Amino acid sequence: MNYYPDDIIEEVRLNNDLVEVVSEYVRLEKKGGGYFGLCPFHSEKTPSFHVEPVKQLYYCFGCNNGGNVFHFIMNIENLTFPDALRFLADRAGIVLPEPDDKEEQQRIKVRKRILEINRVAARFFYSCLATGKGSEALKYLRNRGLSNSIIKRFGIGYAPNEWDLLSNYLLKEGFDETILIQSGLSIKNKYDRLIDRFRGRIMFPIFDIRGNIVAFGGRVIDDSLPKYINSPETPCYSKGRELFGMHIAKKSAEKKLLLVEGYMDVISLHQAGIDFAVAPLGTALTGMQGRLLKKYSDEIILAYDSDTAGQKATERGLEVLNNLGCRVKVLQIPDGKDPDDFIRKNGPEKFKMLIDRAISLLEYKIGLLKRMHPSDTEESRLDFLNGVADLLSELDNFMEREIIIRKISSDYNITEDALHAEVDRRLKKKRRREKTTEFYSAKKELTGSVRPLSVGKNEGARIRYEKMLLTLLCRENRLYQKVKDRYLPSDYSDDSLKEMAAALYDKLKTGDDFLLEEYISKLAPGMASSMIHLSKNLSNIEEPEKALEDILQKLEVLKLEEEKKDILMRLKNISNIEEKKQLQKQLQSVIRKMSNI
Repeated sequence: MNYYPDDIIEEVRLNNDLVEVVSEYVRLEKKGGGYFGLCPFHSEKTPSFHVEPVKQLYYCFGCNNGGNVFHFIMNIENLTFPDALRFLADRAGIVLPEPDDKEEQQRIKVRKRILEINRVAARFFYSCLATGKGSEALKYLRNRGLSNSIIKRFGIGYAPNEWDLLSNYLLKEGFDETILIQSGLSIKNKYDRLIDRFRGRIMFPIFDIRGNIVAFGGRVIDDSLPKYINSPETPCYSKGRELFGMHIAKKSAEKKLLLVEGYMDVISLHQAGIDFAVAPLGTALTGMQGRLLKKYSDEIILAYDSDTAGQKATERGLEVLNNLGCRVKVLQIPDGKDPDDFIRKNGPEKFKMLIDRAISLLEYKIGLLKRMHPSDTEESRLDFLNGVADLLSELDNFMEREIIIRKISSDYNITEDALHAEVDRRLKKKRRREKTTEFYSAKKELTGSVRPLSVGKNEGARIRYEKMLLTLLCRENRLYQKVKDRYLPSDYSDDSLKEMAAALYDKLKTGDDFLLEEYISKLAPGMASSMIHLSKNLSNIEEPEKALEDILQKLEVLKLEEEKKDILMRLKNISNIEEKKQLQKQLQSVIRKMSNI
């Protein structure tokens, strides 16, 4: 996992303050010496995600996810360690040297080559649009109302309807067959011939947040199917990570983002001066896309089509964004039109008025309740009012709650007091649940127990105690003298723990301090979470020497038990009498040692 020198990794870590990085994804609130927020790695109502600014570590008391800034980015952006390192190096303006690992060097080379070939292909498509080959495509774009400047801004092009025009061009430009296929621009047909993936289509380059062309989307200009073809996933591109138009929208002066369904919606909106529109890439909104939206905006407005598919996409988007703690609104377009159709018919100013009138998440949910429970029967009215009380009990904004209660009581001829009473009853029930949860969480964290913690179904007791020993040594470096001769690095049963123990012992032997928050960059996310979990659990121990002795004794017993089990297995399978006697002596010695402990 470590392809770069330790000093480079540490430089990147120190130049990316964890509180600042986490704040780009999670709304944090300062409490005491740390920060708390809703965990981005599991769904929760009460904040249990904790960031320690001094140690530069995070930990969730709910799902046990923890680590330093590298592990946070690896988990939240779904990146490998090298990719997370590059991500954070870019963020801090640090230029990384070439990695030591040959495989990683090759992966970097492939990614760079794909970005290069995509850039050349984009120029090819753009030039084709301006020639006779692209006349029909250009006419189609003109009919859709697109100007030359907007075509240029988004790099829109055309892939001529020929089998291998692009492939042959790229080969002449010095790219080999392998990279043509890896990029997704070319495919092999059944005759093993290299042909173009995109033919007879308007081409939309897909840019990542840094402005690199990572993929393409191709649209037909007639009624043939499929209407759209997109690049496959590559080492540079994952459709669940990117948002079309985000590289431009992130620069908007507006502190909001407008989420629409397709490429043409985004492009039409940008041409109309609404430069904060973006779209997912043919899939339902993902958590990664939601976190990207949250990172660059204070408010997210959903403007999907009003057909059945659009409503489902809206509900899915609301669920994803709400779980991330985003401030969300819903824009409702009249007559079931999409944004592109509405703007072409009514103009951009009227669409901007729709944006200003976008309704809150609560209003949208109440609207859904109204459609589910029409007020034609008393039973249906009651179901609606109970649903509203449930929604209001989850609402933190007291003033918004008051406004809704006043409006609902007027529309449904029910007293405000009755609605308040129902909401208050639910709030009290909710608070009782939260207090019970907080009590047991606090009790668990304050016990200071050194009993083994379950950090994996397949993890044995010995590994758990070895982790506890290393964690305690990281916290109490002075205990090294009591450990160095009783439990050697070679005694550890797990390779990653052996490696960590060797580094820890070597550093402590010379009298240097060893910080878990510094070393933890070398650990995989699961191991890092486990070590921080133990660190939290051991932080309240008042007698570390006694805890150390307990751990060492248990490890000694576990080692002897494994030795005993091994001897017994060998005795079953041996027939030589002398060897058998020797093993029996060893067994008696092990049993005596165990009884002495």
